Amino acid sequence: MSGWARIRDAVLTSKWNKPFPVTMIPSAIGVYMAIYFAEKQSERQRQILDEIRALGEKDLDAVKAIASKPR
Repeated sequence: MSGWARIRDAVLTSKWNKPFPVTMIPSAIGVYMAIYFAEKQSERQRQILDEIRALGEKDLDAVKAIASKPR
């Protein structure tokens, strides 16, 4: 294998020799999923905290209203 062929193969298989969208799409998907699931988790935690507060206040109607909401 000639020296030029080795250089050509190294450049063509380099991680830097890819179009911009190909390198960014997996990262963008990962960031989107992380934000999406973090929001869902915080929403669930907020609902549980509201239920605990309502129990502490002995307000059973509030507990039933909070618990009946879809999660």
